[in-house]
Amino acid sequence: MELGVDEGMPILKKNRMSTGIPDLDLILEGGYHNPGNIVLIGPSGMEKVAFSYHFVAAAAQDENAYIICGNACPDDIINKASTIGLNLKKDNIRFIDCYSATLGKGECKSTEKVMVVDGPSALNDISLALNEAIRASAGKKMRVVFDTLSTFVLYNPKDSIRKFMSVVEGRLRNAKATTLYLVDEGVHDKPLLSLLEHGMDEKFDILDKGGKFFLTIPDTAVNVPIKVGPGGISIK
Repeated sequence: MELGVDEGMPILKKNRMSTGIPDLDLILEGGYHNPGNIVLIGPSGMEKVAFSYHFVAAAAQDENAYIICGNACPDDIINKASTIGLNLKKDNIRFIDCYSATLGKGECKSTEKVMVVDGPSALNDISLALNEAIRASAGKKMRVVFDTLSTFVLYNPKDSIRKFMSVVEGRLRNAKATTLYLVDEGVHDKPLLSLLEHGMDEKFDILDKGGKFFLTIPDTAVNVPIKVGPGGISIK
């Protein structure tokens, strides 16, 4: 069964895209903004990437989903998602692999499901790959994940990232995409973090309080307890 938002329910807004976590969809009145650019900041670990796995796995048949890989190869992401019961092998879930080149895997070639890019510093190639993804998704909504944006920031000069983000954010929004940018907590200084947050429609933070995790909800004082288990993220 495809996860999604029942737009017939008055509590849920139409300009939303399901997070893939039903309880979170209710809190957010339907999910993340669509179109929209969403930043999720949190410590390295399963909690942050699990949100992206839920989001991508929830792609309906009339949507395309893309994961831009900076920290792991597509097979590792698929396998990791499967440990919490999420299937990323669906035909409409694809990958832009910017990671394998960092391992010296020169033999990697693009396929229908995986577009291989020559590392996270190849911003022009990543931009071209996104253009191709947008063309392939004409007439459909898009779900896009940067896993993680921090990796691309570390591999590129600040000015290059600023220009890249300015172009990509607008291009994806115009393509009716909801894009989830994962950012590693504690890696960037405040000015750079402000640069990454600029242009975002929503900001979420994952807080680690002594091994217990909480999600901040934009424009509210609410911190929602979260936990990752065999069935994925649960909200208490």
